[in-house]
Amino acid sequence: MSDHRIYTVIIGSKSFFNNKIDSLLSSVSIGLKNDFRYMVREHDNFGKRLFIDGVSKNSAVFERTDILIIRNDDYHGIVETAHDRLGVLIEDLTTENAQIFVHNPTKTLKNHLERLKSQNEIELSCVPEPYSIERNSQNFAINMKNISDAVIGQSHAVNEISKSMWYLTHIDRKKPFVVMLYGNSSIGKTEMVREISKHFYNGKVFEKHLSMFKNNTNAEYLFGNNPNRTSIGFELLERESNLIFLDEFDKLPDYFHSVFYTLFDNTIFNDTTYQVNISGLLIFLTSNYNSEEEMKRHLGLPIFYRIDKFVHFNDFSENTIYKIVKMEIDKHAEESNGKIDADDLYRRVSCKIQSKGENARTIKNIVLREVENLLFEEVKEKSDTIEIFDELFNLQKIKVEIRT
Repeated sequence: MSDHRIYTVIIGSKSFFNNKIDSLLSSVSIGLKNDFRYMVREHDNFGKRLFIDGVSKNSAVFERTDILIIRNDDYHGIVETAHDRLGVLIEDLTTENAQIFVHNPTKTLKNHLERLKSQNEIELSCVPEPYSIERNSQNFAINMKNISDAVIGQSHAVNEISKSMWYLTHIDRKKPFVVMLYGNSSIGKTEMVREISKHFYNGKVFEKHLSMFKNNTNAEYLFGNNPNRTSIGFELLERESNLIFLDEFDKLPDYFHSVFYTLFDNTIFNDTTYQVNISGLLIFLTSNYNSEEEMKRHLGLPIFYRIDKFVHFNDFSENTIYKIVKMEIDKHAEESNGKIDADDLYRRVSCKIQSKGENARTIKNIVLREVENLLFEEVKEKSDTIEIFDELFNLQKIKVEIRT
């Protein structure tokens, strides 16, 4: 048994932390006394009893634990002012030779532990989660063919992404690789990221929709000002892969841009509370800009020149629109279990679809409306339901007349 407390810092996702705890403590029975929050409550209650009962501290002894598990969510259960003395609190809860497992510590706690280690007061080790990308060259062509089949009508974009994925799977790049996917809405940008996640990152991606970032709460999240609240640093520490998706980057207010200077340009990301190793990140941005010059004007040069690659998504051609219409029709015909004839549905839809200017969302909406119309007409044609619908429509007509 060591003469010092033994700290194991585990960096990564919740599942990685839990799996490590299970393997490291497989022969130990874990209970409430090993849980940080429980022990903090017990310690607080012990102090209150001393005060209320007037018991001398010399005669009352708090029962410390020899194994303590501190999860990253536990930091949020501590008042902000207590974070500076978190290391002291851990010592109050544990025996002098305790094993302590810490998940994604704050910078304050991390620096405290490193200082104790430099003074030979503790033993300290770090276990980071390994992040992988599919590097098998034999699978590369198959993966990109599957992506091409899923992202319809964007052969140029698929070709450019193929170059980037080949580059990233054959070198050991440290600095994040940032790609901007740009073009009009609903033409395959998000689908591209989803497919890359599926075929190169085991379906895992860290995703944020930046159009929602508008107020002070979002500022606290991005800058990480409060150690007892979730921040982007907190969430990056517990990411499950090195694939990052920042959707609708063009909707992000420009006063938030400074956060991304650090994220795009370094191997270590710092917010006020956390420090994160971001080596090897692949970061996808999406926007509805239609040219790089437009991006320069709206994003500004500091952000623009931190983006490594720009991939334009073309508006759908007539042939692409036809393919997507057919795919949607076939999907609904299959789901209807014989209630819908695909050819009949196509006749109804084809006169409502434009040969230019459509996107995936407008096509899906038009097809869905015609599916609803077809099924509803079938119901109305049944003699035993005509009176019910006539009564319903008459009631609605009366309500409208009353309101007007």
